[in-house]
Amino acid sequence: MPPSGLDPRLSALVVHDLKNRLAILSDELRQLGRLPLPAAAHAHARQANEQALMLTRRLMEFLTVHRAIEEGGLRASPAEEMPDLMLMELASDAEMLLHGRLQVTQQLDANPPFWFYDRTLVHLALDSALYNALRFARSQITLGLSVEDGWLCFRVHDDGPGLRDEAPGSTSTGLGLRVCEEVARAHINHGRQGRSRLRDHPEGGAVFELFLP
Repeated sequence: MPPSGLDPRLSALVVHDLKNRLAILSDELRQLGRLPLPAAAHAHARQANEQALMLTRRLMEFLTVHRAIEEGGLRASPAEEMPDLMLMELASDAEMLLHGRLQVTQQLDANPPFWFYDRTLVHLALDSALYNALRFARSQITLGLSVEDGWLCFRVHDDGPGLRDEAPGSTSTGLGLRVCEEVARAHINHGRQGRSRLRDHPEGGAVFELFLP
């Protein structure tokens, strides 16, 4: 039995079962939203669906961090990927959740045709950062991509209050930030290790950055 007292196989099975049930619940709520119901009912169904999706994210974050603790760190399996396609998928995910409530833009300061990274892990980290940005943005979220001194940088910038001005109790979960850091550290290339950071943006709001070697 690992030091945490949790059987990793049992934890994985429980999380997998809960994730499947939440997916069924989310699908039922989407179907409910298509029925000819009053506007208030549609709004409640949409909010319930967003909560189901949030719980699914939290479960995946828990499983990722738990695996990292048990195995002494995540293990990335890098493959040739298209960074701009990843950005497009994130934008599509955000627009599906927002229903027009916020504007999602993309800013490509650089567009390398490919980069080597673990797509599943990177998507998990960016999805966590994106969900956090959705909570605080006032009107817009910008998804960015750049190459800085040989590092690929994914960026999620919201126009919310920023880190210093967030209301007490409204900050992002430490679990999500831990996931992002573990994902970054799992990527190592020629002695350089990935890193992540969350900071105030000079133009306002907060910005999350994921640097991959």
